[in-house]
Amino acid sequence: MININCSTNNYLGLLIVGIVASTPSFADKDSTMNQTRPKIDALFKQTKSVCFGRFILQVPVSALVTWGETHVRYDIESYPNGGVKIPVKIREKTEEIKAIKHIREPSTFIGVFDGPNKESKIVVGYPDFTDNLGVQIHSFIRLGETGFIQKADITLKSARDENGDDKYDKQSYKQFVVEFQEIAGLLRLRSDAEIPTVPGICIEAGFMPEAVGKYHEMTSIGFSFPEYPDVRFSVSTIRKNKVNPESSLENIMKNAREEAGLFGLTSLFNRIKVLRKGERKIGDWDGAEQLSWMPPDEKGMPWTHEFKFKSIGVAKDMFRPYINMELSTGVSKNSKGVNEPSLKDDEAIALWDKLTTSIQTRPTK
Repeated sequence: MININCSTNNYLGLLIVGIVASTPSFADKDSTMNQTRPKIDALFKQTKSVCFGRFILQVPVSALVTWGETHVRYDIESYPNGGVKIPVKIREKTEEIKAIKHIREPSTFIGVFDGPNKESKIVVGYPDFTDNLGVQIHSFIRLGETGFIQKADITLKSARDENGDDKYDKQSYKQFVVEFQEIAGLLRLRSDAEIPTVPGICIEAGFMPEAVGKYHEMTSIGFSFPEYPDVRFSVSTIRKNKVNPESSLENIMKNAREEAGLFGLTSLFNRIKVLRKGERKIGDWDGAEQLSWMPPDEKGMPWTHEFKFKSIGVAKDMFRPYINMELSTGVSKNSKGVNEPSLKDDEAIALWDKLTTSIQTRPTK
């Protein structure tokens, strides 16, 4: 979903989406913001709310949702209708780890620990046959017909001994097991249509009540539209303890422009047409957007739209995390720049404005 590739040259594609050419804008921001077109009006005649992380947005009722990478402290994957496979996954992972001999320990297996119910378990082992300074933890969670798997590689805690050498506490993995158990115990099922009214984090098929921002949070979600199958829209958010100014749209454009020169791509980027660009506030986020009409990177391919908004967010603020939003046209399967866009410039801009202006913090009681 999120990882859409350029049709022939992935590196070239990454550079393209980060460049603003010197070509003057030919669509005025004030005259296009919040305007709609007949195609877009029809598309949004019926809408639905979608919950991701601590936020919601409005999309056409026909929009198809695809979840990308998600973290609640650690990476977590959802398997709707995959709950029945969780006991099998637990057994397979346990047998896999037990089968690997360790050069210092009986095996790479450490133990299996209880989850929130009898069909949920946490499997712990060493990362490989030589390493006993870290652990791999797999939390297998079954909630009815849905399965969740949370996992991480963790370095064990260490302290300096009297000789100044690191001394690792092999038992420190237990505190991480407790953390995984806590997250698994909070997790509950959530239907696609449910918009929770209490504070917490929406993930695919699940929800974790959480009011204080205790965990590192990352969500990514994408949308496609059956009426316009070449169009993709995606949103990703990351709550960070420190913001990185280098991740702003302005800095990404600057770096990409410099790299373009190194790879002899300046002439290609000079053909980019800017539809709209500049600072923009969306919801509680202060950031910048770039709406561009991108040239083909190979003979015979079409021009396509690449729209971006980025905000570096606010450190430790769960309601103003780093956010990246993108809209692309001309997409086929997972490749950009393949098909002729089904939307004209003003229609693509109207769709972009409809989607981006709908994003807000999910109301809670």
